[in-house]
Amino acid sequence: MQVMVLFLFVAIVIGSTQSQTWAGTYTPDSSCDTSTCCCLSGQAIVTSSSANSYTVQSGASGVCGGAVTFTGNLYTSGYTGWMMVAADNDTVTLSSDSHIVTVTNPSRSACSGQGIKNGSPTQHVNIITYVIGYVLVGIVINTLIA
Repeated sequence: MQVMVLFLFVAIVIGSTQSQTWAGTYTPDSSCDTSTCCCLSGQAIVTSSSANSYTVQSGASGVCGGAVTFTGNLYTSGYTGWMMVAADNDTVTLSSDSHIVTVTNPSRSACSGQGIKNGSPTQHVNIITYVIGYVLVGIVINTLIA
């Protein structure tokens, strides 16, 4: 019985652990101020180009010097990174579930924004983790009562 409880506990931990994945297609939100900034728009496609380096391709809108597309390099270390957008060196952060990217312009906060990864649920816990958790709690309670 103890082996079963240990197995279920390990399964919960493994099931709830998520790997870091920068690559994907993101939809930028509207928080970046297009009246004063060059902002990513439409779809932002992030592809791996080498270890800790990604290519970002996106539409561009706002004060972009006439450009309507953006192509740049994202350099990462764990869940943080940086990239140049226009003349600004922006800090980029990936959420722990790899579903949200936050771009922060340290000198002009109006030029910051977020992107949500397409095709991925945001802030949803895997239902299998819940089921295994309930089974584990039931077994522990049953063991204590017996």
